[in-house]
Amino acid sequence: MKNKSKKWLLALLLSCSVVVLATGCDKLKKEPETESETQTEKVTEPPTEKVTEPPTEKVTEPPTEKVTETEPQTQPKELTVEEEKAQETEFDTFRTGYASDDVNVRTAPGSDGDIFDSFDQGETLRLVGETPNWYVVDLDDYEENGYVSKQFVSDTEVAPKTEEEREQLANGTAPSSANDGNTTASADNGTSVPPSTAGTSAVDTEYGVEVYAESFPIQATVGANMRQAPTQNGEIINMIASGTNVTAIGYTDRWYKVEYEGTVGYVNRNLFTAE
Repeated sequence: MKNKSKKWLLALLLSCSVVVLATGCDKLKKEPETESETQTEKVTEPPTEKVTEPPTEKVTEPPTEKVTETEPQTQPKELTVEEEKAQETEFDTFRTGYASDDVNVRTAPGSDGDIFDSFDQGETLRLVGETPNWYVVDLDDYEENGYVSKQFVSDTEVAPKTEEEREQLANGTAPSSANDGNTTASADNGTSVPPSTAGTSAVDTEYGVEVYAESFPIQATVGANMRQAPTQNGEIINMIASGTNVTAIGYTDRWYKVEYEGTVGYVNRNLFTAE
C-alpha cells in the first residue's frame, strides 16, 4: 500500500512536469524575439567631399638673357705684307663697298705699298677679294688690282664731302689726307707765301683748275707723284718725298696745283695736309 502511494505520487509529479514543460515551450513560440539590446542605428555622416585646391601654375621667371660685355673694338692686328698676301682670298662674285673717308689705293696690302690712286669719300668700290685687313679693289683705269684698308670701307652708302668741306680742306682750314691707317703729318707752319707767278694755263682751263687768291704751304703725308696734269694719266714730272713742303697755288676737287723746286705741277689732294 505504501509502495502504491509512492508510485502514484511519482506519476503525478511527472505529469505536472510534462504539463509545465509543454506550457513553457508554447509560450516561447508565441512571444516575439526581442533583442537583448536595442540596436542603435548607426548614424554615419555623409562623406565630405574632399576639396582640393586647383593645382597652382608653377610660375617660372623667364630666363634672364646673359648679358656679355663686348670688348671694345680694337685696332686690326698689324700684319706684314707677306702675311696679308698669304691669307688673301678671291670673292666668287664682286662686292660693292663705299669709301667712308678719302682713302688711298696701294700696290700692296700694307702701309709700305706705293700709292697709285685714291677714292673720295662716298665713292663706290668694286671689291674682288680680301686679306685680313685690306680689300682688293678692281680699278677701271689699271690692269692690276689695288688694296684699300678695310677701316675706311663701308657696306652702306656714304655721303660725299660737301663743297664747303672741300673748300676748307683746300684753304687749309681743315686737315686733308687720304686714310689708310697712317698718322697724318702737319705742315711746319701756316704762314703764307707770295702768290705764284704761274698763271692760268691751258691745262687749268681744260680741267677747271681754280687759282687761290693767296698761296699757302702744304705737306706730303706720304710719298707722292707730281704730274703734268690733274689726272692719274698725267705724266709724272717729279717725286715728292713724305714730309716735304710744297706751295699750293690752285685746286680742283681732287688735285692741288703746286709749285715745287721751281716747277708747277699737280698732286693728289688726299696725299697732302695743310694747317
